[in-house]
Amino acid sequence: MFIFCVRVLLLMVENKQRSDVKVTVVISSLFLLFVYANLHFPFLQRLDNIWLDFTVQQRAKAHTASDQIVVIDIDDASLSNLAPIAGNWPWPRAIHAELVELIEQQGPKAIVFDILFADRDIFNPQSDQYFSEVLAATDNVYLPFLHLKTDSDALFPRLDQYPDTVPIISPAGDTAVPHASLVLPKAVDPEVWRLGSINFHVDDDGVGRRYASSHRIGNWGIETMPARLADDLSGYKNQQKDVWLDWYSGMEQPYQRLPYAEVYAALSEGRDYLFPDFFSNKIIVIGSTAAGLHDIQVTPISSTYPGVFILATAIDNFLNQDFLHKVSNTVILQSQLILFLLFVILLLRIKNLVPALLTLITAAVLLCAFSYYLMLLNAIIFPVISWITAYLFLAAIFYINRMLRQQREIKKTVDVFGRFLDPKVVKILLEQGLTDQALAGKNTRVTILFTDIREFTQLSEYRTATEIVALLNQYFSRQVEVIFNHQGTLDKFIGDAIMAFWGEPVESSSQEISAVNAALDMVDQMIQFRRECGLYDFDIGIGLHTGDVVVGAIGTQSRYDYTAIGDAVNVASRIEGLTKETGRRVLVSEETRKACGTAFDFELIGDYKVKGREELVTVYQPRRLSDEN
Repeated sequence: MFIFCVRVLLLMVENKQRSDVKVTVVISSLFLLFVYANLHFPFLQRLDNIWLDFTVQQRAKAHTASDQIVVIDIDDASLSNLAPIAGNWPWPRAIHAELVELIEQQGPKAIVFDILFADRDIFNPQSDQYFSEVLAATDNVYLPFLHLKTDSDALFPRLDQYPDTVPIISPAGDTAVPHASLVLPKAVDPEVWRLGSINFHVDDDGVGRRYASSHRIGNWGIETMPARLADDLSGYKNQQKDVWLDWYSGMEQPYQRLPYAEVYAALSEGRDYLFPDFFSNKIIVIGSTAAGLHDIQVTPISSTYPGVFILATAIDNFLNQDFLHKVSNTVILQSQLILFLLFVILLLRIKNLVPALLTLITAAVLLCAFSYYLMLLNAIIFPVISWITAYLFLAAIFYINRMLRQQREIKKTVDVFGRFLDPKVVKILLEQGLTDQALAGKNTRVTILFTDIREFTQLSEYRTATEIVALLNQYFSRQVEVIFNHQGTLDKFIGDAIMAFWGEPVESSSQEISAVNAALDMVDQMIQFRRECGLYDFDIGIGLHTGDVVVGAIGTQSRYDYTAIGDAVNVASRIEGLTKETGRRVLVSEETRKACGTAFDFELIGDYKVKGREELVTVYQPRRLSDEN
């Protein structure tokens, strides 16, 4: 799978700009680093946990708990109402023994205490003995115990030294038995223990989302209360180390809550509680929500979730195998690798930031919706937020890099093309992203124009160098403006000559017509210039030819020109040289005339032998259709 994705990635980038390839490689490396970090470091998983808790809350709203589980709650009212009989907390265990006897008369499926009976009643040992006798007469009453982690575990017994009634899970062939501090119900005879651990683990962000089937102590383990109950009542043995709890509606009280004092009073007085045989075939969880007596845990549902309802929820989950199921890391990695390939395609295909951002946001919303409905409809956990965060971060790197590169390209384009092109044309190149293609060498067909000042040597004999430079600058400014007005590219100044061409870097299907129009306008500008300056001997010649050349930025890193080279350039230069011989100001080649069609009137001047070319060159003088002469 990985090799296939690498090949696809190489195919995607092989025709892209080298800079895009480099940043794609960097982004791919960062993606792999993120994959490793997401699997091994909890700070990224916390992003997914925020989304997980939200989806769990939404699922819980429509998820009803089993009505076969009820909670008998030692609440503040029960503590107050039973004080005349039982005194202050902790109550004599005889109170619990009486309640168990009364409930057992109705045939409950199980009675589960969420109360630790860790200390013996030294003032009333008969009460503890009575409780043990009641438990000995039943086979469905379960007591909790806890494992406490300490820095001095070696001071406590080894796991194999605890009574056999402690549900220890030993690994096959492991002789290294760990020491552990277990808080056991010492108030009750160990012979009648039916125990289950109520250790509830929280994730690194302090939120409890899972319940273990066996609480691990090294390579050993102790069976938890929900797993013990599921094993005894339905024969279900969970093979997972821990399960993701599927929470139920009702916020902090998803199960029917019965005040301990009311149940005790009704049953001890021989009255039915709610209706006859109410507790028949039910699982009764006895715990406390009284202030100061019960443990409060942070869960996806609430930050003050009573421990007794967490235990009831876990029992419900284990008995009905009603868990959340997280997609395996293998499936997540495979799906995210495919998404990453699509992500790279997006980066390489979409050049502008706004469309890319909208596409990424849309994709993120779809991913969240997919994850949301997997949870709501199928109880499947599919983490997406950390991945979306990674994609947005990688996209930011990519587009910041592209923006910086574009800034460099703009500067480079302005530096290069600003000398040769009309600023409007430079803007078009930038908008179309054609700067790199324009600078790269390419074979293309263009129309080349050469113009030269006639008798320039005589003109310079009677003027100072300063005057000559001023005249040339004034003249060149006017002619370059004409070239730019007709979307031409200024190639270079050669002494008193100008070279320009049409067709690159912005392609034009009417490049020949634009070039001839420019030539005729240059003649008009020359006539106006010599009249304004009183230079009546000042004249020019212009030659045009259309042919194949190589166009590109030629030079070194410190100095290069955007120019055209090839035989067609030489031909255009030679045609310009024929203007003086023929007494014409503008001459064009056969190729240029044919391409112009009927846009101008052309007068055939003749065939001429030019230097560097074997065949004769046919030249024409163009006139505007509106010209009479």
